[in-house]
Amino acid sequence: MNYFDEFEPATVKPALQSKNNTIAKQTRSKETDIPLWLSNNAPRNVEELRAVRYTLYHRCSRAEFKVSEKQDNDNFVLSGRQGSVHIVSNKARRYLLWKLRILARQAGWVGRRRIQLFAF
Repeated sequence: MNYFDEFEPATVKPALQSKNNTIAKQTRSKETDIPLWLSNNAPRNVEELRAVRYTLYHRCSRAEFKVSEKQDNDNFVLSGRQGSVHIVSNKARRYLLWKLRILARQAGWVGRRRIQLFAF
């Protein structure tokens, strides 16, 4: 006889999630979804790249990028051409700067590729 034969198989029902809870999570994630914001508000040229980087480094508005609802140094809302994103921490701000650096390198605005494009 097996020791586990004494126990009845239990049926466990999955926990039900309320609609309000899932809607709140989706709304919150759209407000803080940096890749989604960046896909709609990516810099179109070097000047816009400089403006958004200045905005992120100094946490103040410049050109088309506006800083609002500044609660403290690390928590603010960054608005672009087609929406806004809530930067909740210094880590999120650094992540956005990193993604901008990758986009600039791919576009050839910075790095070795820029030198090759503009070499005479």
